[in-house]
Amino acid sequence: MDIAIVGRHTKVSEETRQKIFEKMEKVEALAPRATRADVHVVHERNPRQAGDRERVEITIRGRRVVRAEASAEDRHVALEGAMNKLIEQLRKLHERKAHRHQNKPSLAAIAPEPVLPEPAKEPADGPGSVEAWEGAPDDAHREIPVDGTPIVIRSKTHAAAPMTVGEAIDQMELVGHDFFLFHDAESGLASAVYRRRGWTYGVIHLDHAEPGADAASAEEAALQRA
Repeated sequence: MDIAIVGRHTKVSEETRQKIFEKMEKVEALAPRATRADVHVVHERNPRQAGDRERVEITIRGRRVVRAEASAEDRHVALEGAMNKLIEQLRKLHERKAHRHQNKPSLAAIAPEPVLPEPAKEPADGPGSVEAWEGAPDDAHREIPVDGTPIVIRSKTHAAAPMTVGEAIDQMELVGHDFFLFHDAESGLASAVYRRRGWTYGVIHLDHAEPGADAASAEEAALQRA
């Protein structure tokens, strides 16, 4: 795993670098498929933040992205706090993965269900504006050129079972994305979970708007509420 250490508003001493490399050995054991670790050591210059003037942010990248950060007056205390949070997150992900595979049949024992293609639809501007991309099943993927421009919109439709917000967050962490679209099992609405600053999440639910409603204003209001 490649480890990149960056100091912001400060110089990272050799002693601190050595401590980071030593602690990363434990992280590598919990995340053997991780390919890169970004460690940012930040010094806050604002005197009002003297109690949290040293901050350490750690991001692990691989099949998924895991982040943790901590602040303290002492840099080594902040490093210890960020490492503890990171290791706890990796342990939780490992436990969730192990729990999902308990009492489940192997993939070889599950018969694949046939996928029925949707009926082909004639585009409004005539044939030829919607094309399947190379290697894709019939009607599974589409490319929609925007007339008069080099822009091409790739469209894909897939079925998804309803799930809770917690399950959607788990799926987002597993795929390593910053957001995840899903059908909310509780509200029945199309929804999306996303990462916010720090180790917090947000969720947006899409409801039917009244005719004539301002879609941009509705979206902005939803983001503010989330």
